[in-house]
Amino acid sequence: MNMSAAAYDNSTRFTGLAGIYDRFRPGYPDACLQWMADRAGLTGSAVVADMGAGTGKLSEELVLNGLRTVAVEPNPDMFELLERKSAMTSLLTTVRSRAEDTGLEDSSVSLVTAGQSFHWFDPEAFREECARILAPGGRVALLWNSRRRETALVQANAEVFRRHVPAFPGFSGDHRISAEVFAEFFRPGGYEYREFEHDQMLTLDEFLGRNLSATYAPREGDPAHDRLVTDLRALFEEYRESDLIRFPLVTRVFMGGVTG
Repeated sequence: MNMSAAAYDNSTRFTGLAGIYDRFRPGYPDACLQWMADRAGLTGSAVVADMGAGTGKLSEELVLNGLRTVAVEPNPDMFELLERKSAMTSLLTTVRSRAEDTGLEDSSVSLVTAGQSFHWFDPEAFREECARILAPGGRVALLWNSRRRETALVQANAEVFRRHVPAFPGFSGDHRISAEVFAEFFRPGGYEYREFEHDQMLTLDEFLGRNLSATYAPREGDPAHDRLVTDLRALFEEYRESDLIRFPLVTRVFMGGVTG
């Protein structure tokens, strides 16, 4: 299965960001993980394939819930950190590959997950791969931890990025994917949609790290980096509650089948 040049470029976007990504990106609510397991009818023998797994933010939580998980990730920096985690448990195995061409066996998994990653994939090629590796009745769950865009902090946070990053694309997540893409991906049966509140209370260090872990954030050495950090510090001071800031998040899940 061939991959487009654009998709190939996406696999390199997080090079050099593995450490900061793993330290500062949030995990997923327990209620969300339980809902997915229930809706997918997962049993003790079930296998989950976590696509675009990154450093394993979702994979390790699936494992903590007792689920055998195969984490699929193409980026070498991310994969190195992911492999370290897999060495600590027999429930987690790793595959360095693209979500569109995993090399997993046909009909070998009960649930495919993609946390913070579907928007980097070729949707149709990924759909075909899911249909191939899913066992009969298997499902796909697409997840994002998304900033609650209606809040004053998120709007001010976006303005800071627009000020210092002319090509700022807007915060990533499911909002950048059209309803038509979801409908086409989950054809013919459609999908279920759920939201889970997931606000985070962050220190200044965590708030800065959360923002600087984005692929569009300027790296150290870029003149815009220090200016961005200065404005993010000011934003923290404006919105902090004692020594913490409430970072408004919601976990959004789109779940359904891809065959039939």
